[in-house]
Amino acid sequence: MDFIVLGLLLCLIVVLFQDLKFRRIHIILPALIFVFSVVLFNRNPGINYTIYVANMIFFLLIITILTLYMSLKNKKFLNPFANYFGLGDLLFFIGITPLFLTYNFILFFILSMIFSIGLQLAFQKKMKEKTIPLAGFSALLLLLFMLKDVLLSYPKMTVL
Repeated sequence: MDFIVLGLLLCLIVVLFQDLKFRRIHIILPALIFVFSVVLFNRNPGINYTIYVANMIFFLLIITILTLYMSLKNKKFLNPFANYFGLGDLLFFIGITPLFLTYNFILFFILSMIFSIGLQLAFQKKMKEKTIPLAGFSALLLLLFMLKDVLLSYPKMTVL
């Protein structure tokens, strides 16, 4: 493993720790994750930026649909970051968009939601907060996927 991969893994561990302990992550972490992700993305000459843009469009489309759904349901505009989704979660998912081909990003996004709900349900009696540490649980899942991609020759999920 090189410096970039180790730096990314360290950032994911810190995101997990901060989100579990404080239910917020420092703004520099998603920025560092994005920088490390872009460097890893650029190491793959066969991949162009349309994949990264497609991932970003998919994620922003999901956030838009979520906002519209919540607003229509409550018959007034609801800011998803004030009620349901943290700004750190948004920045985390934007930061990891360069790490995946579009199909894998969609798959990771769905799996991270299921993984986060499952962990929340499994540990809800031990957790003091009722909110789900989405960025932290997603960072844990990404950490597991990255370790699998680095250590095993099985088909890769990330662009490592």
